[in-house]
Amino acid sequence: MTSILPSEDGKVWISGYDWSAIAPYYNRLNHDGTGDMDAPYLLHAGFFRKWGGMFYCGVALVDRYFQDGTRDTSFNMNRSPAYHPLQGGDYFVLPDGGLLNGGVLRVYDENTNPIPYYCLLRFTNDGSLDTTFQPRTCAGSLDFFTQLPNGQFIGSLGNPPNTATWDGQTTGSNIIRFNADGSWDPTFQSNVWWGGAWGYLPLADGRVYVGGCFKIAGIPDTLGLVRLMPDGSLDPTFNNTARYRMPDPEHPDYITYPGIGSIRQLPDSRLIITGYFSNIDGVPRGGVALLDSTGQLLDELFTGNGCGGFYGDVGGYSRGITSMVDAPDGSLYIFGGYRGYDDGTTNDPNQWLVSRLYGLNVGINEHTASPIQPLEIAPNPGNGGAVQLTVGTAPKHATLTIHDASGRVVRQEVWPAGAYTHTLRAGALAPGTYVVRVQEEEQRTRYSGKLIVLP
Repeated sequence: MTSILPSEDGKVWISGYDWSAIAPYYNRLNHDGTGDMDAPYLLHAGFFRKWGGMFYCGVALVDRYFQDGTRDTSFNMNRSPAYHPLQGGDYFVLPDGGLLNGGVLRVYDENTNPIPYYCLLRFTNDGSLDTTFQPRTCAGSLDFFTQLPNGQFIGSLGNPPNTATWDGQTTGSNIIRFNADGSWDPTFQSNVWWGGAWGYLPLADGRVYVGGCFKIAGIPDTLGLVRLMPDGSLDPTFNNTARYRMPDPEHPDYITYPGIGSIRQLPDSRLIITGYFSNIDGVPRGGVALLDSTGQLLDELFTGNGCGGFYGDVGGYSRGITSMVDAPDGSLYIFGGYRGYDDGTTNDPNQWLVSRLYGLNVGINEHTASPIQPLEIAPNPGNGGAVQLTVGTAPKHATLTIHDASGRVVRQEVWPAGAYTHTLRAGALAPGTYVVRVQEEEQRTRYSGKLIVLP
């Protein structure tokens, strides 16, 4: 599922490559998830974007609709015979209803001769090609991009490794920043030489969270979520190198490229991330997770197995949540490529591609109704000798897991069934700070504490 748009009446517009699997005859779901057969059929699939009391939908070729789904015929990108999209990327709705359109795009001159490919064009609010805007070129395509608080844009270029260019200039990175007029800003250097971004969360101070699947020069691992400084460099105060993985259960030798699709910041600066992954640093998380402001995984929410995976007719194994969207009534929708959803409280195997969750306040309250309890650790700090761990209620089946400061699992052992205490032999732990968790079945953490091992 590529995109959804909840309506004020409780119904949900849906669009995407997976949409035809559940909705061959409609583009809108009723409040209970059944197909709305009375809804108009949208002309194009793609991304939804709101504009006033209307919305856009499409990719490369975009249409504008009224709230009831009838098409606004005053907007027509086909009125420009010179425009011919070859590969759709993202698009951005300007305040006046015009569009910035990315992808692999082509225009023709008055003699119908093709002009070299472009990756960024601008259209007016009636869909005409804006001839006052200088088209921009790149080596491949402009895929996902979004506006920054200062009016600039950050975007991801789809290119072979180490080939990124913009207007004929080598950018040195697949993730770039460009100005409102489309000109490249060379002062931003993120050094992404492979892969690209799927989602962004700009901050007011000029930093920006970037999610996707990419590699940065000097770091051998594939990254999924980073926080970039205003100049594009990695923010050293964030856990940029957390490992997001999505192994194929039937083909463990296959290479899969998981990544982060959306980033949401809560008022207390914690982050909710969604994407295509089944674990984070070895801890099970299916497509959705809660992080603190430094990028460390938290156990306060989304502690179940998350979304489940399936094998599609095309594309192999899929397990992920593309994004999370607010509904007018305060609830939330998740959507993506998955079957089944387990939030740690309810496991519903019938969920598929689109699911509705309680709002964040309700969800957090529900999970904190059985709150994570502090794990008693003594002595603490310790010098690497034996450490006594104590819980308030003896678990029947639990696992003791120890994470280092980067979130990596460094030790795991079975907690004795029915025991209130357990002795941890900490001599094998290097000096540092660790998070110690007692997790019951299905990886739900019941006790957590911080252990400091002195030199």
